[in-house]
Amino acid sequence: MKRSFGLSSGSARFRQICRSLLFLTIACAVFAGAAQSQAPPNGAQSNNETSAQPTMPPWIRAANERAFAARSGAKPANTPFGSDASAGPALGVGTPQCVAADQFVSPQGVAVDASGDLYVTDSALQQVFKVTPEGKRSIVGSGFMVPQAVAVDGAGNVYVADSQAGVIYKVTPDGGQVTVGSGFYMPMSVAVDAAGNVYAADPWNGFVAQITPSGTQTSLGGGYNTPVGVAVDAAGNVYVADTYSAAVFEIAPDGTQTTLGNGLVAPMYVAVDPAGNLYVTDTGTNSLAEITSDGTLTTVRRGLDVPIGVALDASGDLYVADSFSERVIKVEP
Repeated sequence: MKRSFGLSSGSARFRQICRSLLFLTIACAVFAGAAQSQAPPNGAQSNNETSAQPTMPPWIRAANERAFAARSGAKPANTPFGSDASAGPALGVGTPQCVAADQFVSPQGVAVDASGDLYVTDSALQQVFKVTPEGKRSIVGSGFMVPQAVAVDGAGNVYVADSQAGVIYKVTPDGGQVTVGSGFYMPMSVAVDAAGNVYAADPWNGFVAQITPSGTQTSLGGGYNTPVGVAVDAAGNVYVADTYSAAVFEIAPDGTQTTLGNGLVAPMYVAVDPAGNLYVTDTGTNSLAEITSDGTLTTVRRGLDVPIGVALDASGDLYVADSFSERVIKVEP
């Protein structure tokens, strides 16, 4: 991928530097932000008003602060693992089980393909990793700034939401890397459906985008406060975890929007199973919640430490990126 190294005000490099400075500014405010209310500030304007920008939730700021702090400390380099490196314990036993617990620094997003391969974004190491069911670990793609979320389609293409670069990348099975979505300020999640449509949520701008295979980009739904997580099911229903609204929105193919998840505190990411049950990481309660197809909300797992990404495999096993514990946790049905 070609990058501009000039510093003119219109260059990509200049915009990247500006984003870096913004992220570091956000990081400095993290400890003060952690004491803020979970509700939006009093008098906050609607996201439909272009003059308003939602305040980043303290959980997002904390994750970003930690990722940046890890980069400048005595942490592994960006490419510490070769393609033949072991990921530690093999998958498949225990509830829950840690996956490569000692080899992540700031895991954020997770995805699982049809073969059971696990994909993990690590925002501190600036890499996307692939872990096979046998425990082999390799690096997917390169050149990411803050790889936040990951998705994979049936053909083995891997999609990465790079929150600081403001784009969605696609990494093909042969290693090719292209940009499939741009114009975002801080894309925090990515999902892909069977038809190849890509979905991404941008909490800073308060919108969810659909990107067709031809590159057409449109906005879905509306009325969001801080949309962070996005998922899509086989019927084309799109699910959006809106952190500050403490809810998950369902957008039907005809555009009908329904609110789900009464009782959530700070939903971050969402995954959906073939039966229509949703799994949501709630960073406000440090737990993993399930919303069944009839709307019932239950807690699947408590005692997590800033859970971010969540994904399901074909067997119904759940994978959670537990960011501050530096591990990915597997929870069997």
